[in-house]
Amino acid sequence: MASEKGGRAGVAGDMDTRIGEAAIDEREAARARERAMLTGSVLDVSINLAKLVAAIWANSLTLLGDWLRGALLTVLDIFLFVLLRKIHRGRIGGYDYGTRKLEQFLNLVVGAAMILAALWLAVATYLRSGSNPEQSETGLLFALAASGANLAINGYVLRRLWRVTRDGTSVILGGQLASRLMKTLASIGVALAVGVNAAFHDMPTGAWADTLGSLLVLVTMVGFGVKIVGDALPHLLDRALGESRQAIINNALASQFEDYDELCAVRTRTEGRDAWIEIEVGFAPSRSLGEVEAVAERLADHVRRRMPQAQVLVIPRVAHSFKPGRFRR
Repeated sequence: MASEKGGRAGVAGDMDTRIGEAAIDEREAARARERAMLTGSVLDVSINLAKLVAAIWANSLTLLGDWLRGALLTVLDIFLFVLLRKIHRGRIGGYDYGTRKLEQFLNLVVGAAMILAALWLAVATYLRSGSNPEQSETGLLFALAASGANLAINGYVLRRLWRVTRDGTSVILGGQLASRLMKTLASIGVALAVGVNAAFHDMPTGAWADTLGSLLVLVTMVGFGVKIVGDALPHLLDRALGESRQAIINNALASQFEDYDELCAVRTRTEGRDAWIEIEVGFAPSRSLGEVEAVAERLADHVRRRMPQAQVLVIPRVAHSFKPGRFRR
C-alpha cells in the first residue's frame, strides 16, 4: 500500500513538473514574441527618421511617400505591441467592451489617414510627372543608403517574426508577419526606384524612376489603408444577431425551460465576427445558489458549443412571476 501511494505521489510530482515546465516554455515564447515586435518597432522608428531626412535632402517623392506609409504603420505596430504585452500579462479585462472599441477606432483613423496620404501622393506625383526636379547627388546617395537599410531591416524583422509565429498561437503576430511581408516586398521596389533615380538623377530616366516609385508606394498605401479600414469598420458598427444565431439561443432556452423559473431578458449584438449574448433568467428565492449557478452554466455552455466565437453571459435574477406549483427537474 505504501509503495502504491509512493508511486502515485511520484506520478503526481512528475505531472506537476511537466506542467511547470510547459508554463515556463510558454512564458519564454511570449517574451520572444514581445522582443520580436519591440525590435521591429524600434528599428522602424529609427529608419523612418532616416527616410524623412533622406527624402527632404534628396527631394525624392518615392522616399517621402514610403516614409508616410511607414510612419503610419509604425503607430499601429507600437499600439499592437502594447496590446500583446497586456494579453501576455492577463490585463485585458477592458478589451471586451471598452478598450476594444478604442483599438478599432485607432485602426480606422490610421487607415483613413493612409488613404488620404495616398491621395496627396497621387496629386504630387501627377504635378511632378514629366518634369526633371533638382535633386542633390549626395542626398540621393543617402536616400539609397536609407532605402537599402530599410529593406535590410524589414527582411531581418520578417525573419524574427517568422521564427516566433511558427506555432500559430498568436493572432496578433500572425497579422504582423503578413504586414511585414508586404512591407518587405514594397521596400524592394522602393530601393530599386531610388537606386535608378540616384544613378540617372540628371537624366529623364531618373525622374521617371522617381515617378514610378511613387506610384508603387501609392498602390501599397491604398492597399494597406483599404484593408485596415475594412477590418475596423465592422467592429465599430454593432448589428443585431442573425436569425440562425437567434435560433440557437431560443433552442438553448427551450432545452433548459424547466430549469429556470422566468425568462427576464435576452440582449444580443454582433461586433465584427464576434457575437455578444446576455441572458437574464429568474429563479425562485427558495432555489439554492449552487443550483442557480449550475443552471446558468449549462445554459451558457449550450450556446457556446454551437457558437464558439460568442461571448455569453447568463445573469441570474429573482423571479417575479414564480409559481410555487411549477414543475422542475
